Amino acid sequence: MTLADRAQRLHDWSQTPAAARMGKVLRALFFVGVLLWLVLKVRAIGWGNVAAALPRTPWFYILFVVMFMALPVSEVWIFRLLLGRPMPGALPVFVRKRVFNSAFVGYSGELYLFVWARQRLGIASKTLLLAIKDNAILSALASAAITSVLLVIFMATGRAKWIADWLHSAGGMILAGLLVAAFLTPLLLRLRRQILSVRWSTAGAVLGIHVVRILIVVLLQATQWAVVLPGEPLSVWVTFLTVQMVISRLPIVPNRDLLFLSAALEMSHIVDGPRAAMAGLLLAGGALTQGSNLLFFLLTSFERRRGTLPVADPDPAFEAAVAPPAVSPAGE
Repeated sequence: MTLADRAQRLHDWSQTPAAARMGKVLRALFFVGVLLWLVLKVRAIGWGNVAAALPRTPWFYILFVVMFMALPVSEVWIFRLLLGRPMPGALPVFVRKRVFNSAFVGYSGELYLFVWARQRLGIASKTLLLAIKDNAILSALASAAITSVLLVIFMATGRAKWIADWLHSAGGMILAGLLVAAFLTPLLLRLRRQILSVRWSTAGAVLGIHVVRILIVVLLQATQWAVVLPGEPLSVWVTFLTVQMVISRLPIVPNRDLLFLSAALEMSHIVDGPRAAMAGLLLAGGALTQGSNLLFFLLTSFERRRGTLPVADPDPAFEAAVAPPAVSPAGE
């Protein structure tokens, strides 16, 4: 049996109910495994010490709300640009999209958005898929660029061994360099072959929104940690931000917030202050994230259902605008 035959058999099996059930079981096992790891780490520090060290300043929680809403608010604006039309009632949908991607599996939120926009707004499937695809590519490019900058700053501080300790490896510097290449090379190769549908002016605007949004969230995240532990040097927060951004780039990983919390607790020894204080800060952030996912999921579930619109045919003006490639393929 050839490799292609095996790949085809694997693909066929992946479409079966048994494969779907196995996927659910594996995701559940991953979730339980991470949760048990977190319990063990907190137990090693001391539940009482962690509870006493939870952040008391209201700014910690105010900044969290701003960071949580940054993505859905920016994506309402982005999809208005990509689709060239208003999207009434879209903010709760983008909040739920964020919840799906954060609490479940990456890109499950995009599927929810596709179904909602197709049924509620009557937008053609092809138009929606093009917009969702372009947004995902441009968001990944912005995230990869910011992550690469953080990795460069991180390496410049000489602290790469902190992540290496977490990975039980001595190759932190090599790992960081490989991650930079791993993030940028596939994106550059794919973009070279032209897979963006929108005009470069729209793509540039969307990319700019994503970059500004990520920079704001990164700065707010560092500020949120700093208001709780103001005595820590900037290099400590750069380390945690780098780990957070690297984990956010992992594809098809359920609940990446819990994975970051696990990694950050393992690395909490790098903080000069009490380890319990850092653990309390991290656990408060993790609990806020999981609690907010549940709260906003419930709140958006009570949105009044409106009558669905008929699914539209592809918009000729939109298709004409996206049909010509923005960049000629290589060799032309």
